[in-house]
Amino acid sequence: MGQVYEESVYQDEAAVLNETALTPQDQLRLQWQQQPGAIPFIRQKNLLDQHAELVAYAKTAPPSGWQTPVLFALQGLALVALIVSLLNWQLTRHAGKLEDEITALHAAVQNETQRQEEIIAATEAEIRRISNSSKPSFKLHLSDVPLTREQALAALNHSLEDSRASEEQYKTNMAARERRLLAKQSAMAVANSGSPLVFSLAFILAAGLVGRNAQKVFARNNRARQLSDFYLYFATSEGLWPNLVFIAFLHIALSGSTYGLGNLFSSVGPLFWVVFWIGFYFLLLRYFVMVSRDIYSAVQARPPLQEWGLDNKVLFRIHNSFVITFVALEAAFLAVCYALYLAQRA
Repeated sequence: MGQVYEESVYQDEAAVLNETALTPQDQLRLQWQQQPGAIPFIRQKNLLDQHAELVAYAKTAPPSGWQTPVLFALQGLALVALIVSLLNWQLTRHAGKLEDEITALHAAVQNETQRQEEIIAATEAEIRRISNSSKPSFKLHLSDVPLTREQALAALNHSLEDSRASEEQYKTNMAARERRLLAKQSAMAVANSGSPLVFSLAFILAAGLVGRNAQKVFARNNRARQLSDFYLYFATSEGLWPNLVFIAFLHIALSGSTYGLGNLFSSVGPLFWVVFWIGFYFLLLRYFVMVSRDIYSAVQARPPLQEWGLDNKVLFRIHNSFVITFVALEAAFLAVCYALYLAQRA
């Protein structure tokens, strides 16, 4: 029994010695092989979560199936956001307050058109009656004094032309109003559904700024040249679930009224939105803290004593880079939505 125990101890020690003797590239490949599952994305995420310090060697010796930073980020952040945004657009593009206004407009046009048609039909019937009558004069509501046949027919024909012109003008005005409502509805649906997608894309597109700005923190670190890649890896691995929460929050905030939540939002008052956006920002900042922690581990640098303070220079640069990227992207996106509105209402 003791002999078996000693052999087990020696085997474990040998395994540890063999693993520590491996090069970092070999350790990366070994950890990759030990990850469960057949989906490369999930295996890569698990490895990044467990061994952030090994990611620096993925560029020179990537394991078979390892995904590049951009492809990894697109799958983990952009793909889900795109699917949810398209689904939200499909559900909201013909719903909400503007859809109710369009429906009410159709009903008003139908009622007014029917009324105008009844007036035209009555005028035409009056013209036929007078044309077939043998009476020399006629009393019409259009005049206070009796009119001759010719005067009565002229007045009725003039009234008929005015009614038809009024009907056509009304239809033209209502059609233009409907185009404006439809254009606004279309542009709002695109803006409300696309902004959460832009938010997720900003996480990815901020990589360039993060890489340039964060290099100042690790000026003498050889791994600082890979900061953009590190950021994309960890923003994706840490952001897989937080990104879903951000997307859900933004869709609720922007498209909630089309799902029947407008009355609820109006009843809770502005204090609700203050708490809502403070909570949203706290989750975003917590997410950036997790990413900065992984970056410090990847570059093998000592993390700051206060992760949530200004001492965390990586956090500060990630935050500012994201804000700049998102504001620029969202401004451009809203400009495109406004151009879409102007094109559709013309």
